[in-house]
Amino acid sequence: FAYRSSRNVNDINAREIAHEAVDKAIAYIGAGSVKTGTYQVVLKNEAASDLLETYSDIFNADKAQKGMSLLRGKVGQVIGSKILSIIDDPLLINGMASAPFDGEGVACRTKDIIREGQMVTLLHNLKTAKKDGIKSTGNASRPSYGSTIDISPANFYIRPGELDFDSLLDRMGNGLLITELQGLHSGANTVSGDFSLAAKGFEVVNGKISRPVEQVTIAGNFYQMMTDVEDIANDIILGLPSGRGCFGSPSLLIRKLSAAG
Repeated sequence: FAYRSSRNVNDINAREIAHEAVDKAIAYIGAGSVKTGTYQVVLKNEAASDLLETYSDIFNADKAQKGMSLLRGKVGQVIGSKILSIIDDPLLINGMASAPFDGEGVACRTKDIIREGQMVTLLHNLKTAKKDGIKSTGNASRPSYGSTIDISPANFYIRPGELDFDSLLDRMGNGLLITELQGLHSGANTVSGDFSLAAKGFEVVNGKISRPVEQVTIAGNFYQMMTDVEDIANDIILGLPSGRGCFGSPSLLIRKLSAAG
């Protein structure tokens, strides 16, 4: 499948979407498995975006205060690769989750959550901010008038790098390109950070796509993966909006993940 999201219907080209979906389907024909082992991995932008959305709750201050996130007490500490920055931008022009105020009427602002590997802030509403003795980050969420106040990001994404996608594959050399992750709701533990997910994609040899692969399980830990980001492409995409925000990522080169064939 393929999709687009936009605030303007004129930005959506149905023929382009159809061609992209067909090209993806054809590319998987003849897919096989891989030998079990540890691989360098490029997470394609869509897969990386899905994984970021799944683990977005670890940046929720309420979860951290209740001991449901390992980021409790980590503000100011280095928790990721020096090239990794994560941004929450509720003021993004034409962003699908942009808003001037949060669910408590606090003015929203653009902010770094992780800046060059260092934890800058968690996402707060008024209650969690008071507990930590700081100001709210403007991330109170209230899906409806009858809903209780929660916390969610707005346009939440990993800052893109400078390499194009082909150069990222060339930088990896040999490894796996993961284009699709399955089982995110059941195979990802958002407290420990551990994940074991069915995956599809391609084997990459000498920087070039060699063959399609499926029936592969990718396993790792999200907290460790943040430190293992070796390079970032410039091909950022923002996924479909949900009641929890809108999430985006460029393609990421990960130093190592386990793959079971």
